[in-house]
Parts: sequence; structure tokens; C-alpha cells
Amino acid sequence: MLYAMPKKIQLAPSQAKWQISSSGSVLVLVGLHNLKMQAMVQKTDLMSNLVQINNKAVTLNIPVVDLYGDDLIQGMQQLGEYTSTHPQLVFTGQVTPMLKQILPHLQSVTDQLCIVDDAILLANQEQHIQWIENISKEGLHHMNSYSLTRLWDLSAPSSYIVS
Repeated sequence: MLYAMPKKIQLAPSQAKWQISSSGSVLVLVGLHNLKMQAMVQKTDLMSNLVQINNKAVTLNIPVVDLYGDDLIQGMQQLGEYTSTHPQLVFTGQVTPMLKQILPHLQSVTDQLCIVDDAILLANQEQHIQWIENISKEGLHHMNSYSLTRLWDLSAPSSYIVS
């Protein structure tokens, strides 16, 4: 059974001291293919948030990297290429052991890592809250999907903004 996304008040505040910018971001979708295959996830806030963030990234020409299964090596190569010009990595999707393993390595390359609170999935709500608390202590940024898309809009070049 899919759990309800934690409320903002349940999560530890982000300790990061940098601001999201659409020109410096890369959206990293972790295990999206696996999530789409799960029937219980289809009509949830999680999937709605993932689609909204992905659509916003595509609209603003923000690079999107999909990390999953067979394409993991290719995805990691793309991520490495983008990091030199887009230092902000924004993570959504399934929080897997692989993601937990690569985050410290990515943090040694760029300190601008952000997790989208309401667009990630763990085993249950308690683990979700605990993991956000842990990454916050490690200095990783986290925010909800509304704040992310709003900041992307505010920092987008004026040619992308429709009044």
C-alpha cells in the first residue's frame, strides 16, 4: 500500500545555503520506469508531482536524466557530462539502495544536490521522514515540488515565461 506523502511540517528544515536555478539544474528521475509499472502508483500525488516536475523541466529546457536498471551506466555518464555545466542535481523517484550509495559520490563532485520531498518514494512514511531528516543533516537541500517549480519559473529566462 502506498503511503500518504509527509506534510512539510513533518520534515526537518533544509540546511542548504544555495538557491535553485533553472539554468543550473538537471532533473534526475530515479526508477521512474519501475514506478510507472506499479498500478497502485498511477493515480497518486506522487505520480502527479513527478509528471508536473518532468513537464516543467522539459518546458524550461532543463536536462532530464533517467536512472534505472539497464540504462544506469548511460544515465550516470550523462549525469557526469551535465554536472560540469549544470551543477544542481534535483532528484525525484524511487529512493533505492543504489541512489543512497551514489549520493555521497555525487556530493563530492557538486554540493548542490536537492531531493524533492513529495516526489520520492521509500518503503513507508516513517522511512520517508527519517531519510529527509538524515539528508538534511548531511547538508543536502530538499523542498517540495511546488517550491521547486516556482523557483524554476522565477529563475527562467524571460523568453520562457508566458504572461
